[in-house]
Amino acid sequence: MFSYELIEELKKAKGFKKDKEVIDIMEGMNSGNMSQIKAGKRPLTEEQALFIAREANLCKDWVLVNLAEERAKSEEVKKAWYEIGKKLRKSAVAAMLAVIVAFGGFGENSGAEPSFS
Repeated sequence: MFSYELIEELKKAKGFKKDKEVIDIMEGMNSGNMSQIKAGKRPLTEEQALFIAREANLCKDWVLVNLAEERAKSEEVKKAWYEIGKKLRKSAVAAMLAVIVAFGGFGENSGAEPSFS
């Protein structure tokens, strides 16, 4: 159900309340497609997923890896995509931590004026 979770992220980012609002702005989306996506019978296309990534400010790589996992037919392929996604998440967390450390986050003085004593 990753595809519908993405749609929900788009709705949140745009302040939408109804699926119809998403249908109105997303190319290739109609009420039938939306119903199938909500029921887990059809995933988004790659183009639709990338549109959501841009509009909701999500990592394109993460979106595409998770979409590929959702679309995979065999359990072996799903597992392979899942493992790639885990590695991607780990590297994203490591990059985030590096930025936090580089800019002095998490310390007792974070957010405070520099001390020169």
